[in-house]
Amino acid sequence: MRILVTGASSQTGSLAVRALVGAGHAVRCLVRREEGRKFLPARAVEFVPGNLEQAESLRGALEGVEAVAHIAHIRFAPAVIGACEARGVPRVIFFSSTRRFTQFDCESARQVRNGEAAIEQSRLEWTILRPSMIYGSSRDNNISKLIAYFRRHRLFPLVGGGCNLVQPVFTLDVVAALLEALQRPVSVRKIYTLAGPEALTYRQMIESVCAALGRRPIFIPVPLAPMLWAARCHERLSRRPRVTVEQIQRLAEDKTFDISDARRDLGFSPVPFAEGIRRQVAGEIERLWNESQPNPEEQPCHCTR
Repeated sequence: MRILVTGASSQTGSLAVRALVGAGHAVRCLVRREEGRKFLPARAVEFVPGNLEQAESLRGALEGVEAVAHIAHIRFAPAVIGACEARGVPRVIFFSSTRRFTQFDCESARQVRNGEAAIEQSRLEWTILRPSMIYGSSRDNNISKLIAYFRRHRLFPLVGGGCNLVQPVFTLDVVAALLEALQRPVSVRKIYTLAGPEALTYRQMIESVCAALGRRPIFIPVPLAPMLWAARCHERLSRRPRVTVEQIQRLAEDKTFDISDARRDLGFSPVPFAEGIRRQVAGEIERLWNESQPNPEEQPCHCTR
């Protein structure tokens, strides 16, 4: 198929593009910034400039497309739905987030829920993939920061004892689920939660990160209540707070998920966190991106509709 990928320059998006090309699909990447192309394969990929907030550029990018992998934020789902319905593109894989399950009222969770609601009400042949915390490279938003921290330090503040449960998912497992959803009709109009094979306490996750680095952490217990108070003060005093109340609250929230539907319908078989973090520390994903760097004698395919 000819597939349009949004969010192609993200960690998971860039790996999805490689996998789709490897599976024989013709891939078109909607790109907003030129620098995002450095993570994408130079050959067999078509680039089209566009902005998900501009309906006209999105409709132009859909010319001749048979399916869409919407890996960009789900808040753009209404725009993608409208453009696909106008262009007659029926099949769309949407990426959502397990953030929708948080018990705390926050804008990010509302955006996810609203995006999913718009998708479910559409006439498209949709599938929603709902990953938990995705890790795997220096470009993830969470684990890479822990790795960078523990390369330099051993002392670590452990809020609330680190007893809350987490279930991170390796980025290549998410990509594999995308490819399976595209080719399995059973996934149409279904929602699949994608998470790791087992739940870990936050402390166990930290210990696994340190084990992969060959480091031994020294934990400093920090009660939850003082941290919440400090975060509230920080939010009031800073225009761009580095730590928010929501982040601290979510540290005490269990994030465990049932992945049985994805196992059954998509053959989803995620790697344990200990294996995934070993592969991240070893730089597996970075090597894939380095292979994507263009040869000076090669020119990528461009589309300027």
